[in-house]
Amino acid sequence: MARTDNRNAPAPVLLTGAGGALGLYFCSAWAKNGLAGRRIVPLVRDGRQQKGTLAMTGHYLAPVEHVDLADHAQTEALIVRFRPSVIIHCAALANVDRCEDDLDKAFRDNVEGTRSIVDALQSNAPDCHLVHISTDQVYRDGGGCRGEIGPVNVYGWTKLWSEDIARQHKVTTVLRLNYVGRGTSARPGLVAWLVDSLRAEKPVTLFQDVLFNPCHGALVPQVVERMIMAQTTGTFNLGSRGGGLSKADFLLGVAQKLCLPTQTANLGRLSDLSLKAPRSLDMRMDVSATETALGEQLPSLMETLEMLVAEWRKEEEHNAW
Repeated sequence: MARTDNRNAPAPVLLTGAGGALGLYFCSAWAKNGLAGRRIVPLVRDGRQQKGTLAMTGHYLAPVEHVDLADHAQTEALIVRFRPSVIIHCAALANVDRCEDDLDKAFRDNVEGTRSIVDALQSNAPDCHLVHISTDQVYRDGGGCRGEIGPVNVYGWTKLWSEDIARQHKVTTVLRLNYVGRGTSARPGLVAWLVDSLRAEKPVTLFQDVLFNPCHGALVPQVVERMIMAQTTGTFNLGSRGGGLSKADFLLGVAQKLCLPTQTANLGRLSDLSLKAPRSLDMRMDVSATETALGEQLPSLMETLEMLVAEWRKEEEHNAW
């Protein structure tokens, strides 16, 4: 059998955190055609569990590579082997309370993993485009609309630190995200929690004092692809355009669209709770610089809500079969 010569094929794209919720959106978007003809190589750390998640969702991009990004030797060997043209760095410990409980793991996953990628790229693939996925948690309360940095929890600080490391690479795009969408089996996500709770008539508290303007997870790979193809670098906020909503109003809008019973939904305030990790109440971000870079408007928050509802309905129809 003749072997295909891949020596002239474009250098591949490495996707870290491929088994996570955001990673699955990238896999879904690029499963058939890759990124402009470039092969996507999904990277996971916990092999069997995350590989199974990719397979079950129908977005399995073989071969899946197993790597502990905080292990500098493993990461450098991977970069040397693939010489990637792009790295999408989604992998992180994003559980805010767990970061607060386990400082070592938060540092290892969020900071040291990024450092090993940047060190390996500088030595072996200096022209690779690094897309570093960050978070709105790097801002102080309400600072996302004014560009005022000041995390209030360990997760935010480790992600801010990792941003600084990522920018040491000469071709870097940092995206500070707030997004909504389907989760994973390990972390089902906000809408799954809402639907399951309301259908079971369990009491839920919806927070009136938490403001945000998230985008839909499916938008993220679209924006990333545009920025890669245009070689856009810098730091950008990615959410929905408009003034934002409280989480209570947003989730009640989802419940209304899905015709869910809301008699067990109570309005409350996050500020009244004692949580392990402090949270910002105003998480809204100014996305105008991102719109300027793209040359078009981002979806509104109402459009994001409609996308979320449509995604949920499609998932339910699929599961019904």
